[in-house]
Amino acid sequence: MLFIIPGMVCLASAQTEFEKCLSSAEERLQRQDLRGAEKLLLAAEKMNPKSFVVHNNLGALYLQQRRYADSIRELTAARTLNPDNLDVLRNLGTSHFLAGDYAAALEPLSRSKELNVRDLRTRYQLGYALLMLDRSAEAQPELEQVRAAMPEDANTLFALVKVYQAERDQENAGRTFAALQRARPDSVFVHVLLGESYDIQENWPAAIAEFQKAVEQAPLMSRLHFDLGFMYWQSAQYPKAVEEFKKELEISPGFTPALYYLGDIALNEGDASGALKYFQSATARNPNCLDPFLGQGKSYMRLGRPDEALGQFEHAALLNSEQPDVYYLMAGAYRRLGQTEKGQDAIGKFQVLNDRAKRTSLSLEQGRARWSTPACMSGWGDVKP
Repeated sequence: MLFIIPGMVCLASAQTEFEKCLSSAEERLQRQDLRGAEKLLLAAEKMNPKSFVVHNNLGALYLQQRRYADSIRELTAARTLNPDNLDVLRNLGTSHFLAGDYAAALEPLSRSKELNVRDLRTRYQLGYALLMLDRSAEAQPELEQVRAAMPEDANTLFALVKVYQAERDQENAGRTFAALQRARPDSVFVHVLLGESYDIQENWPAAIAEFQKAVEQAPLMSRLHFDLGFMYWQSAQYPKAVEEFKKELEISPGFTPALYYLGDIALNEGDASGALKYFQSATARNPNCLDPFLGQGKSYMRLGRPDEALGQFEHAALLNSEQPDVYYLMAGAYRRLGQTEKGQDAIGKFQVLNDRAKRTSLSLEQGRARWSTPACMSGWGDVKP
């Protein structure tokens, strides 16, 4: 239960005054005076810093305001005081989920599900988080249970299409997409899936048209502006791509792929210093994502700093020792530094890995898997339009 406190001043520290603050908080919440409620809850927190109710109420309030870092802090404190409170667990999991930290969301969402197996919101978020963590086989039963209860829910149908695609179950993916089209023919999710399909076919104009429709329907939905920008980037419409990537960052600050492609465009336009700033922001946000480190290395090379470039390429090799272009770029840095033998070794590794990649016939869709990892894709925010 959420208690929010009104604009009255909590002067005394007596228990009666503390209880008055909490009672008034509920009234303020009902009147949607969130600012007044926050002020009074903070005053109540000073009176009783170990009050589970105060931390819970503040966390719920911040969650309502989409202040996820604040809600996580307060709800974590509330959970320390009351470890198995269902509302705290649900809201803590939801806060991590909406903040894009899917790994952190798993434990409170899983515990919440144990305490209330009929909670569909928790099951949906748990399934979607598992999907985003590349655990589609575990996500499938969670999302299928949600669909059984809500067969026409567009969010769940979209997530299940993604699950079936990840599991290479094209038959179920097609059936679920057809169900989504029947239930919500003009849904933002239908446009996204059609756009992705056209993208794989390299039909950029059609893909752009679908993502434009998606953006028109849900302009504040995370990821959509990035996807539209990516279509513009692939079709060499760079000014439009920049515009969309920056819009994405307004919605999801620190979204790594948007930062990366802004850096890529800046680098290709000759602005190595500007590109470096974007790549550095990306690696600071997600230090386990490969491509921004390569971007930093290429920027340093353009700036005539091959020793610093080599450090970035070597770090990238630690993140993914099977990626051919890491060694190709590394070889260039070694040559610039006069380390010919090491450069030849790096080229040898590049050729072996590149030949292996050609033999496995990596498709356009599979190549994108480098961006689907949790380290690179965190920061989606709210997946609902």
